Amino acid sequence: MADDFQYHIDHHGSLVRPAELLAARAAGDAQAIAAAEEEAAVATAHEQRRLTVSAISDGQFRREHFESVVYDHVDGFEYASGDHPIATLAGIGRERRRGVAGALAAKGRLAEHEVAPLLSTVDRPVFVTLPSPGHLALLSDPSADPATVARVGEQLAAIIRAEVAALAAQGVAYVALGNPLLVPLLTVDGRAQVKDADALLDAVVSADRAALSGLDAPQQFRVGLDLTDHGPLPTTGSGYDEAALDRLIAGTPFHRLGVDFPSDPARRLPFDDIPAGIAVSFGIVDVSAPGAEPMDQLLALADEVADRRSLDDVAFAPNSGFAPSAAAPLMTAEQQKLKLQLVEMVCRYYWGNEI
Repeated sequence: MADDFQYHIDHHGSLVRPAELLAARAAGDAQAIAAAEEEAAVATAHEQRRLTVSAISDGQFRREHFESVVYDHVDGFEYASGDHPIATLAGIGRERRRGVAGALAAKGRLAEHEVAPLLSTVDRPVFVTLPSPGHLALLSDPSADPATVARVGEQLAAIIRAEVAALAAQGVAYVALGNPLLVPLLTVDGRAQVKDADALLDAVVSADRAALSGLDAPQQFRVGLDLTDHGPLPTTGSGYDEAALDRLIAGTPFHRLGVDFPSDPARRLPFDDIPAGIAVSFGIVDVSAPGAEPMDQLLALADEVADRRSLDDVAFAPNSGFAPSAAAPLMTAEQQKLKLQLVEMVCRYYWGNEI
């Protein structure tokens, strides 16, 4: 069984941008923006430590949106045009998509500046969420041609692999590769609207796994796969296709899996099919609604997990990042803090002082 180093109080990386950072961006002075980003990253690291989250992020404050950490540092992308049916199924807008105009080549490190102030300031594990190569490859091709996705995914896997290895060498504890576009390819409702769903799923999964192929990293370093994005995704209404889920899970190299775990059992990923040794981060706190859930409701959800899965392989979390796009935060910073406190309180019921 994999040792997951007690990363039980979890979140997905993106946090609501502080007002001071938004004001600096509105003013438009590049030097002031850089200083505000650094200050905001350090401040949120201390806030997360006070909340006792298991590992901290910089809030993705330097990103315009989740995917921009790659688009800003890789040549070969172009702005997207037209519709993308699968992105629409996942609720992802055009501003988060790019087409591919030529060979893709990194212009340097992707997330070095995100983690540097955290590693030098706060004595706590640091994590980063990056868009997975399969996610970016599928976003780049509105036609969703499996061969095209596989070709672009192979290029992106090499770029992401190099960044993951560099982050591990820098001292980052774990990296989550985010791929919410897997949800339409895994769910009954989504697959009914996707042509060649199995071939496309295989292309996306292969690209994501290739990012770990031959990865040079310390033994205790962890890499996860995160299926969440901005709260409950639209295609989960009729649940997951278990055969499709088997295609994702069988032989997976990922140590962790981040999933939404809603109160409606029909919408849940069937976690009994996930082998022991893979830590599952269950999103039991809903970021799509700013109000705080009753603790009894959250503990009932957590009990369902604890009754059926070893707590060695469990984490609890919100069900997505709080701000996948700077332009559309899902709640205020104070509401976000209350949500993270709910996660911490649930975890204390199960792990006590061990966390």
